[in-house]
Amino acid sequence: MNEYFGDFLFDEFQPFHFYKNDVVDYVMPPEGNRDDYLQFIEELPLVNTPDVFGLHPNVEIGYFTQAVKEMWRHLVELQPQTAVSVTGISKDEYINNVAKEILTKIPAPYDINKVKKNFTVAVTPTAIVLFQELKRFNKLIRTITRTLNQLIKAIAGEIGMNETLENISVALYNGSLPKEWAKLAPDTRKSLAGWMDHFQKRIVQYTNWV
Repeated sequence: MNEYFGDFLFDEFQPFHFYKNDVVDYVMPPEGNRDDYLQFIEELPLVNTPDVFGLHPNVEIGYFTQAVKEMWRHLVELQPQTAVSVTGISKDEYINNVAKEILTKIPAPYDINKVKKNFTVAVTPTAIVLFQELKRFNKLIRTITRTLNQLIKAIAGEIGMNETLENISVALYNGSLPKEWAKLAPDTRKSLAGWMDHFQKRIVQYTNWV
């Protein structure tokens, strides 16, 4: 704070420039009346480049990339939730098919006690990490299996459609990862298809490990 707020800001012989280039000069305005200060503010640019804030130019690329992704996500969510999908089948039937397809790719939870018996001779730090990962992975597997089975029953009218199931159905229809699953998995920005591909690779990795 001392770097930006001090008596040096008012040094008339050696003005302090917060930032200066050929386009803009962020400096304390000269003494004047209210209109002078307003005019000084009005002449400042509305949009600044990252270097004004001491950031790398690539920050702007990351910002716009994220902004476009967010805009695209909102556009997908705003698309008409019609009863018939682009494939010609009903929306519920499409979601039901996606849910059933995902269920075929979900393994049974790992038997951690059985896995631990395979490491009774030498429980290494790596093995401990494996046990912890399998415990988290089992929670994700159970959540996916439970919510998808409930969603299928809800679509069939066997149980009521609650908010959680509604959110999952919208995510499946839009091809995005349901938030209820994402909070149990490593942070990712993958689509549902990309995430499922990674999910299956993790299954292979853990299976080979145990």
